[in-house]
Amino acid sequence: MNGYFFTASTTRFHFEQGAFGPGRTGCQSLIVCADNAEEARKRFEEWLCAQAEGQSPVRTHINKVVAAQFVEQLLTEKESVPTDWPLIAAQAQMDLESIPVEDFEQGYWVDVNAVVGPSPSLEALREDLPDDVRSGLNWAEDKQSFFLLSVLAPPPPPPEIAEEPEDGAAEAAQPADETAAGSAFGLDESEADFPELAAREAAALIRARNSAVAAWLWRQYAAETELAGNPIRIDPWFGVLGPEAKSDPDAVIADCTKAPEVDPKDDPAKKDPQ
Repeated sequence: MNGYFFTASTTRFHFEQGAFGPGRTGCQSLIVCADNAEEARKRFEEWLCAQAEGQSPVRTHINKVVAAQFVEQLLTEKESVPTDWPLIAAQAQMDLESIPVEDFEQGYWVDVNAVVGPSPSLEALREDLPDDVRSGLNWAEDKQSFFLLSVLAPPPPPPEIAEEPEDGAAEAAQPADETAAGSAFGLDESEADFPELAAREAAALIRARNSAVAAWLWRQYAAETELAGNPIRIDPWFGVLGPEAKSDPDAVIADCTKAPEVDPKDDPAKKDPQ
């Protein structure tokens, strides 16, 4: 059984007063376990388009899907072990129930591509980090979480510049500030608000005390591979959608079979009348 990390840009149209109204575009991510990539994508798209119970009808248009297969090993601070998705899902649920919400905010929002270098050990990594970064991370060894690491495709080469551009051409060729980051990873202007849609070449699941450690573990693991120099992105746990266990028809890897929830403030049926 393989694991695949999917992210999709979707536009949802809500049914209101006998017709579907204007759409709202957003992103949803999920891990899907399946025998192959085709089956996994089909199950992910079915999940995206499923109707949530108790809410007004929604029509979902899938704009773009990016995906990557997970490496077969779960990376941890002690060792790399074969990925056991049912066990991981159970542990993730325990984390959600036992770790305070504010603790999950520690360690995610760090530019690991900029601050995590080739430190020889975890202790050296901690000392090498800038003070303001180090102080904002969780370093308690007994408080560890799952991190989803995406190995991104290298950014496209910059366009060639003519030797003698016409007046104003150089300025016109520069990307706008709000789209520069998206363009760097091959995203068009309409996708620039969703950097998670950048193309992936692989994914890894890592259990660590913070995202800097997770990035360091990946760099150690990938050091001798062709992915060693690729930029990476780290996200928190999104949940797993898995098939029923063959030994127990009622057992599933995680309770992610329901449709993506719609924020009540975006659901016309739940808005206060004008």
